[in-house]
Formats: sequence, C-alpha cells, structure tokens
Amino acid sequence: MKYSPEELKEILEKAPTDEKGRPIISDEDFIDNMKELPSGTKSTENKLSTNGGYIVLRKEGDPRNKEIGKMGGEKAAETYLRRKTFKESITILLNQKDKNGVSMQDKIVEAMANKAMDGCVGAFEALRDTVGEKPSDQVSLDVMTDKDREVLKNLTERLGLNDKS
Repeated sequence: MKYSPEELKEILEKAPTDEKGRPIISDEDFIDNMKELPSGTKSTENKLSTNGGYIVLRKEGDPRNKEIGKMGGEKAAETYLRRKTFKESITILLNQKDKNGVSMQDKIVEAMANKAMDGCVGAFEALRDTVGEKPSDQVSLDVMTDKDREVLKNLTERLGLNDKS
C-alpha cells in the first residue's frame, strides 16, 4: 500500500530494525513506497534494500524485478535529461548580454586574452586550440636511412621483385 510521507515515517519508526539500526518493512510496503524510503531500509525477506537512493536486489526470480528495472530506467532518463539541460544552461549563460550589449562569451574570451598577454601559457593554449591551431601530436616514424633504402633496393633486385616483365 502506498503511504503518505507522515504514515511512512510512522511505519518506519515502529518497524523492527537490523543489527545496524536500519528499519525492516514488508516486501509489499517496500515496493509500493521505494521512492520515498530512506537509505538503508530493508525488506522483511531481505530481498531488497535501499543503498544511497539505489534499490539493491537480494534475490533473482522476483516477479517485481521488471517494475524495479523500469524505475531504474526512468531515473537514468531523468539524469540524461539533466545533463542535456546543463549544456543548454551553459549555452544560455554564454549568450547573455550585459547592459552594454556585450555577451558573457565575449567577456570570457577577453579575460583569457588578457591572461595570455600577462604570460599565462594555459590561457594562450586554450585560445590557440579553440581557433583550431593546435599543433599536431603525431610523431613521424620514418626512421629508414639512405643506407637502409640501398639495402632494400639490392634485396628486391636479387629476389627479382622489381622486374617489370
């Protein structure tokens, strides 16, 4: 049965506890109220427990696993949407203009440029990389010398690999 926050608090206060003082409630009450349960709450058959807001399954084959999995999927979707919203929030912040019509992005770029002119290498590198002039991190592995090329040429001639017939 789904309980109001007050009823659930009363049930948890009256519920038996384990050796660490965590409340133990029926499986049905656990499932019906799992979103509101405090961390550490356990079910009577010890199949389920809350752990930092996550539901931990104690036994496989429980017919309610699908419902629990659905709730986890919903929580993951909420988290994904929050991350997307964070990106949008930054974009909105960067596009905000002050009373003079200057955007936050312009102010940040100006501050970085000032830091770079004061000798801050990190600010210089961030600006350089942002405009696409980051130096390549590739290393040339061409270590073949002229002597190596001469040996290779002689070897291919001996093996008859350079014949054009």
